[in-house]
Amino acid sequence: MRKIVGFLAVVCVYVSIASASDHPKRMVTPAQAKALVLASLTAEQKRLPRLGAEQYDDPNSSRFMFFSVTWAGAPNQSVVVGNYAVDPYTGDVWSAVVSCYEESNRDLRALQSRVRAALGLSHSEYMRLKTKGPLCER
Repeated sequence: MRKIVGFLAVVCVYVSIASASDHPKRMVTPAQAKALVLASLTAEQKRLPRLGAEQYDDPNSSRFMFFSVTWAGAPNQSVVVGNYAVDPYTGDVWSAVVSCYEESNRDLRALQSRVRAALGLSHSEYMRLKTKGPLCER
């Protein structure tokens, strides 16, 4: 009886380890998220001098990765291009200042397809994980 219980315990541990490794928590990396944000910009914005994106924490939302995009503006100009939120599970890019606005353009969609493929994210998994942006319920 002990051998059977021991054998079943080993099988249960093996199955739980195998299941966990079959479905790793796949997420967009910070570098991928930054690239997605930069891809969401307009052609004019992409030509701004010394354009860059810096990640920051938003205390109101732990699900999203937030970025502020800036450039080297003139003394009387704003250097902030925009603030964006990236869903690390889907690669969706949202405005972090305009209520419930999801960014979309041809370049962004192409990069999102490549990132989702690298994550092994099927369309059905994407639809299951897709959520509203960080400002949609405020």
